[in-house]
Amino acid sequence: MTALAAQRHLMLTDDGIIDPIAVEIAARGTRPVALTRGERQLAAAQILARGGTPNLISKRLHVSGSTALTLAARCGASRHDPARHDRA
Repeated sequence: MTALAAQRHLMLTDDGIIDPIAVEIAARGTRPVALTRGERQLAAAQILARGGTPNLISKRLHVSGSTALTLAARCGASRHDPARHDRA
């Protein structure tokens, strides 16, 4: 399976339902979990709120660097905040 195919496999159709357990699993990086767009955004927000970076979003949510930056920007995070570390 290619990286792009893996990313598609982890993306669910948006049904308007948020699964808080799936969001938590993804945000903590426990294991890969399929998310809707809304869930992915919430997981990214949780990662940032815990001191994470766009790089950590990319790793935990299995998204590209540019997608991680977009998710972070939607959360209002600065791309170049030197005080942030991958410790979430």
